[in-house]
Amino acid sequence: MIRVFQVKCSSQENKEIEKQLLKKLNISKKDLFSWRIHRKSVDARKQKVLFSYVIDCQIKNEKKALKDKDVQICPDETYYFPASGSLPLESRPVIAGFGPAGMFAALILAQAGYRPIVIERGSEVQKRMEKVNRFWKEGILDEECNVQFGEGGAGTFSDGKLTTRSKDARARKVLEELHRFGAKEEILIDAHPHIGTDAFVRILQNIRKEIIRCGGSILFDSKLEDIEVKEGKIESIWVNGEKLPCQALILSIGHSAEDTIGMLYKKGLCMENKPYAIGVRIEHTQQYINEAMLKEYATDPRLIPARYQLTYTASNRKGVYSFCMCPGGYVIPCSSQKGKLVINGMSYASRDGVNANSALLVQVNESDYGKELFAGLSYQRNLEEKAYNMSGSYKTIVQLAKDYVNNVTSDHFEEVKPTYALGYHFGNLNDLFSKEVNQALKEALLDFEKRVPGFVYQGAILSAVESRSSSSIRIIRDASLQSNIQGIYPCGEGSGYAGGIMTSAIDGIRCAESIISKYKKK
Repeated sequence: MIRVFQVKCSSQENKEIEKQLLKKLNISKKDLFSWRIHRKSVDARKQKVLFSYVIDCQIKNEKKALKDKDVQICPDETYYFPASGSLPLESRPVIAGFGPAGMFAALILAQAGYRPIVIERGSEVQKRMEKVNRFWKEGILDEECNVQFGEGGAGTFSDGKLTTRSKDARARKVLEELHRFGAKEEILIDAHPHIGTDAFVRILQNIRKEIIRCGGSILFDSKLEDIEVKEGKIESIWVNGEKLPCQALILSIGHSAEDTIGMLYKKGLCMENKPYAIGVRIEHTQQYINEAMLKEYATDPRLIPARYQLTYTASNRKGVYSFCMCPGGYVIPCSSQKGKLVINGMSYASRDGVNANSALLVQVNESDYGKELFAGLSYQRNLEEKAYNMSGSYKTIVQLAKDYVNNVTSDHFEEVKPTYALGYHFGNLNDLFSKEVNQALKEALLDFEKRVPGFVYQGAILSAVESRSSSSIRIIRDASLQSNIQGIYPCGEGSGYAGGIMTSAIDGIRCAESIISKYKKK
């Protein structure tokens, strides 16, 4: 089988795609035995919209076709479990955290017959949604179960983006499993696949059932409270006041488990500060984004809702970039600690909201907060507390983007109205951020305005504070993916090794494979 790139077509109909494939390969239909779409993207750079396809096919005389630079042998993307190791595994492997990293670690271990135990401090997804909705409607925060903690992790309440720059073959395994458990087939071929927060619910439940069917156990409302170490190896853990034997522990605790990080550090786990980013959410009307990005195609149903990705390097060398852009989405309350204000963005599967939103993030590092371990974490939490105090509640702080640039507190909205469920408080975000962050963010906004006219001056709203895009701490691990305490496998975004659903899931698979390769089944 061969893989053919750059098959371009103005239609999404199979008949027309096949026609262009035959033309690309310069063969007749009788010489085309079978074909399927591997990837689809949109090319709207010229005078008309074209869909660009990557096609896997079987043809007569493949050797001749391979002379074309856009044709290659189709790679084997089948997922193969590693061979089991030889060391005895005296107790079932434990996974702390059931976000994308923990979920896929558990799924792989369960499918391989290792019967993992998952502990998750938050609740199962239906109960979790009730607690989250109560916070969004009434401002009543459950610190153990919220947008950060619970089944599916922070990714449950997001746009559900499944894009990744990683070329890791495990990415295909993740997409295939998500499709198997309920995601639309489009995620297997779209260049920018997404699920949407509402569609995640059924998928999460189906994955959970599969893990249990394969012999795994999942304990919700169960927090990792302590670990016991003997001769440099983990020996047991404490969960909800009970001691469990533990020889292999995957730490997929997410980027908000500050208390768990503190406990692990006291037990001797080696950690280091990691650069991360802070900033705001910017909201526009989705209609404006469609018009700004798509021009004459702004109403083309095949292309909308439009999205964007912007980057800028400020004069003070700070990188600024859009992140987690949510077409037709909502800005949402995301606090996990009382007295700290945190926001994020999400979209439903339909992406049919009036507004588009995106994080605009500024990179921060030890030059901003110092070199002492946890200085970055303190910087992050102090910023969230300052934002809460400025607001006086969990209401988001809002300011027109043009007023932020001009250092003026807003007192009204223009074309754009905020989507944040708990309400808003007008404030001056210049008072929230440091001089260096303000300088970088303002420069970026003015640059984006030049590149996308109206980005700042057509009523765009800034909301704060977006501070949980990634972890400020990395738990150090070696080539076997273990920490300095043997048997502990730091994993995913919270341990500093991923950034999003896909890379977290891939890292979860890698940690599961490391355990499988070392130990034989009990």
